[in-house]
Amino acid sequence: MRAARIAAALVVTGLTGVLPAEAPGPDPELIAQAQAVLAEDYTRLQGVTITPEMRENATFDLRLVESNLGFDTVVEDEGHTTVRLSADLLFEFGQAALTDEASTVVAELAQDIPQGAAVAVDGHTDSVGDAAANDTLSRQRGDAVAAALAQARPDLALTVTGHGAAQPVAENEVDGHDNPAGRALNRRVEVTYETSE
Repeated sequence: MRAARIAAALVVTGLTGVLPAEAPGPDPELIAQAQAVLAEDYTRLQGVTITPEMRENATFDLRLVESNLGFDTVVEDEGHTTVRLSADLLFEFGQAALTDEASTVVAELAQDIPQGAAVAVDGHTDSVGDAAANDTLSRQRGDAVAAALAQARPDLALTVTGHGAAQPVAENEVDGHDNPAGRALNRRVEVTYETSE
């Protein structure tokens, strides 16, 4: 449905075979699975399926190694499409203004939305920081994405909601320890619209 327009790649720190021998790490089988995923999608990452086992054991960090942006996840379910965009790829740290590249990505995304569609734009943060500040930031980021969509497609009916950290898609902590990979997945803006079945 969507041509590969923007390439992005993520390196899973600690899954590249450079962990010190004495350092405890994730299960070697999970490391091999993650390395296979990254090798296959290095130049065109449109989303990585995180299995329950990987999420449970995920304590590795994600970092961007190319400045180009991409879609994290596209989910089509019961006549609706949700595009889950990484806030880390759209915004500078702690900011709510889209980068120039991000504005281009959102404008391209808008072209796939049906004419006159009702579009829900939902901003989300991780659990770090003050809850009220996260609520505000998630709403501001949702507003920024909605504004870019409206500029590209004035026909769309846009509704924006900021959820703060209330609706995570991954664990912010694992066994009481910070989970940077999970937090990276939780920092997102979701764009949902109705599609024909």
